[in-house]
Amino acid sequence: MRSPTPQQTYLFTDVRHIRCGDLQWFTPTAEQLPLVAPPAPQVDAHAAPSLLPSGVRLVAQPARKTERLAPGTPRGSRVIFEHGLYRSWYLAVEYPPGGDLGSYSTARPQSVAIGYSESSDGFSWSERARCPIAVIGFSGFDGFTVFMDPKGAPAERYKAVYMAAPAAEDRGRLWERYSRLHPRHRDVRMTEQHLSCIYGAVSPDGLHWQAIAEPLMAHHSDTDTSVYFDEWLDRYVMYTRLYPQDRRWIGRAEAEDFRRWGPVQPLIWPSLEGPLSDDIYTNGRSAYPGEPGYHLMFPMIYHRFTQTSEVRLFSSADGICWSEAPGGPVMAPGEPGEWDSEFIFAGKDLVPWGADRIAVPYYGTCFPHKYPRWPEVLAANRSGWAWWPKGRLCAVTADDEGEFFTFPIEPAGRELRINMRTGDAGEVRVGIVGIGGRDVADCDPLAGDHLAAPVHWRGRTDIGAPDGQPVTLHFRLRAAEVFGFEWE
Repeated sequence: MRSPTPQQTYLFTDVRHIRCGDLQWFTPTAEQLPLVAPPAPQVDAHAAPSLLPSGVRLVAQPARKTERLAPGTPRGSRVIFEHGLYRSWYLAVEYPPGGDLGSYSTARPQSVAIGYSESSDGFSWSERARCPIAVIGFSGFDGFTVFMDPKGAPAERYKAVYMAAPAAEDRGRLWERYSRLHPRHRDVRMTEQHLSCIYGAVSPDGLHWQAIAEPLMAHHSDTDTSVYFDEWLDRYVMYTRLYPQDRRWIGRAEAEDFRRWGPVQPLIWPSLEGPLSDDIYTNGRSAYPGEPGYHLMFPMIYHRFTQTSEVRLFSSADGICWSEAPGGPVMAPGEPGEWDSEFIFAGKDLVPWGADRIAVPYYGTCFPHKYPRWPEVLAANRSGWAWWPKGRLCAVTADDEGEFFTFPIEPAGRELRINMRTGDAGEVRVGIVGIGGRDVADCDPLAGDHLAAPVHWRGRTDIGAPDGQPVTLHFRLRAAEVFGFEWE
C-alpha cells in the first residue's frame, strides 16, 4: 500500500491536483444563496467564481535527445536504475540461419537465454550475465520484459515475461482453456494452430533464471509488454497489446497471483480525432522516479499512411483511467538524414539522469517501419536517450494571465519550492488560502527559470499553517509555466 506519510513532490501531469471549482450565487446584497431551499421570495441572483481555474491549460513538454548509442548496444526492453547503475535485460534467442523472424518465427531456436547488461552512465554498456532457460519446443519469441517484485519471495524477486508459441503437444490443451473465455476477451487472430501465450521466468538476483513451465495466459502480444506490482492496488498489473478492428490498442490485465492472470481488458485505443489509419503501437508504461503514484505512458503512435511514428504522453492517477497530455508529441522523428528520421518509439522506464534531469530510452531508424528489412536496414536501428529537466514532463501554462487552486494538501515541510519558468515579463505568485499573511497578494513575485524556486511572502518563507493542517494553494501566473512543486 502507499505510504501514509505526506507527499513531498507534486507534478502537474494531469488535473489530479487542480480544483475544477464552480460558481456560487449571491443576493443583490451579497448574501450567499444555497442551492436547495433558497429563501423566498426569489431575487435577481448573481454568480461569482469559486476556485475556478482560468486562463491556464496543460501542455506536454517535448523531450530533448542525446546522441545515439554505439552500435551493438544491448536493446533491452526496459532500463532500471538501481544502486547507481543502469540495468537492462533482454531475451537472446538463437535461431537456425534464416529462421529469425521475430514473432513470426516457426523454427525451433537453438538456444534461449536471458541476458543482463549494466552501465554507470547509460552510454557504455557491458554484458554481465547470460542465463539459458529451458523452453523446449517454443518458437515465435517476442514481448520480453523484466521487473522487480517487492511482494515476491526472495527466490523470485525478479520476474520476466515474454510471448512465445507453445510446443505442439500443448496447443490442444491450451486452446481448449482459451476457448472458454468470453469472445470479448479473445483475439480473433488466434487459432489452435496459431496460438501464442505469455510465459514467465523468475530469479533471485536478475542473473540466474528459471522458466515457469505453464503459461501465465494465452495472449498474443508481439511487442511492448509492461508488468509491475502495484502496491496501492496490491495486484500485479500488465499492459499489453490488443488488436481489434485490425488496429493496435493497449490492453490491461491484473493478477493477485503472478501465475494466474485475469483477462486482458481494452484500455487505450486510437483517437477518433486523428488519422483513421493510426495505431497505438506500444505502451511505454513507466512511473515517475521516486513517485509511484504518477503513472505515465509514452505510447508510440504509428502512422500507417507513411509508416512513421511519434511518441505522446499519457498520465493516470491509478493506472486504470488515462488521459493524454495535450500539446502534441513529446518525441518526434529527427530531421531528414538523421539516424532517427523516420520511425521512433520509447522504451521504459523513466530514470534519473544526473542530478537535475530524467530520461527514458528511445529507439529509432532512418527507414519507415515496414521498409524491406535487408541486413543494412536492420543494422540502422539504433537507440538513444530522451530527457527532460527534473519534473518537467507537463506544465500548467498561462500565455497571458491565469490562475488555479489545488485540492487541500497536507504539507510535508515548512517551506514551498516551485518548479517554474517565465518569460521576461512573466511572473508566478503562490498563496495559501485562509492563512493570514500568506495570500497570493502577499507573495513576492517569482520570475525566471527555476527547478525549485523558494516562495516568500513579504520576505517570509514559513508557510504559516499549523503542522498537519491541509492547505489549499492558489497559483496566479502571468506569461508563465508551472511544472510542479515540492515541500522542504
